[in-house]
Amino acid sequence: MKSPRNTHRPYTVEISAGAWSQVARLSQERYRAIQDHLERVASLGAQAEASATFQVDELHIHYAVDARRRLVTLVDITRDKPMKTAGWSTAPKAPGL
Repeated sequence: MKSPRNTHRPYTVEISAGAWSQVARLSQERYRAIQDHLERVASLGAQAEASATFQVDELHIHYAVDARRRLVTLVDITRDKPMKTAGWSTAPKAPGL
């Protein structure tokens, strides 16, 4: 059963230890976009999913929501990998092949 004293305390946003080095490489603009999204999730409180992902440009932002601790945690930031061509070669073929 939930403690009545925790029901009105707002959710807090934090960055996991593993995500700090990823955050340090972000531009201020991207960090602000990520932070704004996580704060919106925190404002939803217990209505938010336990863990989820959202995207900012080519970055996938992974976070977790802990309703018991009233915490939204930035867990990981991954980047889309550029697509490689499917083995097509532009080199000219040798005669007879």
